[in-house]
Amino acid sequence: MQDGHNGGSGVMLRRMPKQERSRDRIDEILKVSMDLIGQKGIDAVTMKEIASLSGGPIASVYQYFPNKSAIIATLHERYIEEVRQLVAEHVSTVESVDDAIDMTDKLFDIYYELMRAKPATQDLLNAVQADKALADRDVSEIRFQANVIYEGTMRFVREQLRESYRSTLFLMSSMAAATLRLALMVPADEARTIVAQFKSVVRVQATYFFTGSYPQQTV
Repeated sequence: MQDGHNGGSGVMLRRMPKQERSRDRIDEILKVSMDLIGQKGIDAVTMKEIASLSGGPIASVYQYFPNKSAIIATLHERYIEEVRQLVAEHVSTVESVDDAIDMTDKLFDIYYELMRAKPATQDLLNAVQADKALADRDVSEIRFQANVIYEGTMRFVREQLRESYRSTLFLMSSMAAATLRLALMVPADEARTIVAQFKSVVRVQATYFFTGSYPQQTV
């Protein structure tokens, strides 16, 4: 977690906690904030309400967070850390072309279940998209994660296709986020169809880059 800010309204912690009690206080503020976002949506949440439900005076919230945007930025930072860990863990297990192709399915499924288990994450990401500084940072993060996958799998791709593979990974990673948001907004049956279709598209693209040909379609 960083001190200071990311630029624009993407301010995070006003100051870094040095004592365990302070870190616990921040964790409680963030937990309550995330719960409220899930219950009411980001626009309806107030700093006063966050302070009240997190068990302290409003001054204790402003001590660390100058505004609600700072809370959103910090929650986004923690979300990023969780996703980065998931991506790194799965990329590290890739030892063959089949592993690389299967990894895309596994990552998407885990990411999808994570979002379903924590529906407030959807509201958080919507709030991030509404903030220019945070939205720019989110795009940079998608690029970073796509590059982690690229570095872990590029050895399976012919050299002349690698730049195209890198740009396709970035595009597919961006589309994955949009697909997940859509899947969480529609009925369960439709969501399963959307997820299956997207995973099929990704698998076709991965197969092409890793083997040099598209998979044959079965009738």
